[in-house]
Amino acid sequence: VLYENLRQLVAEATQNPSAIESYDLSFEVDSGTGPVELLLNGAAFPVTAANIHDYVRLYARYKMVGPARPALQALTEGVSDVIPRSRLAGLTAEDLRLILNGSGEISVELLKQITQFNNESGPANENPEKMTRFKKWFWSIVERMSATEKQELVYFWTSSPALPATEEAFQPVPSVTIRPSSDHQLPTANTCISRLYIPSYSSKSILKSKLLIAIKTEGFGFV
Repeated sequence: VLYENLRQLVAEATQNPSAIESYDLSFEVDSGTGPVELLLNGAAFPVTAANIHDYVRLYARYKMVGPARPALQALTEGVSDVIPRSRLAGLTAEDLRLILNGSGEISVELLKQITQFNNESGPANENPEKMTRFKKWFWSIVERMSATEKQELVYFWTSSPALPATEEAFQPVPSVTIRPSSDHQLPTANTCISRLYIPSYSSKSILKSKLLIAIKTEGFGFV
């Protein structure tokens, strides 16, 4: 309702500038408990077609931010108790969003660079060639996943559907542990340490099938 009313006000100011002045609006508004100035000496500044955008901006800020100001102030003070304000200085809203939420776009190349592999598949599968083959299978499958499937994989793996904004923020570093051969078991995960446990499957197609089944389940195993 607020958006539509303000949009119509701007449209009318554009189409019929003199009509705005007939509304007798100023940069002072009634809060219900008394007048509130949108700017210093607001009552002395009438709203006209020339300043309608300033009025809409200030009024929208008053309506949306004003009621929440005490809560926002408390939130700011709480964050400052944990993170010094100097550390946040210069950050844009997008910078802060990335720090808090990470990047929703899953970079397979970044995952390749930081992921560690551990071989616990047994003596028969300890030779480097089988480890190399497993890595090729795994990354080939991940690269061909849809954007949604990549997020599901990362969520299954780390309990977060997004990657940290920087490489240094990966704590702990994601890892994959290769377990003994079993074409019947599904991959499991320990999200506390960002570790995937995957059996040493006999083929790439089985690895793909089992991995996709595992990441689409609502729950996952902790090993």
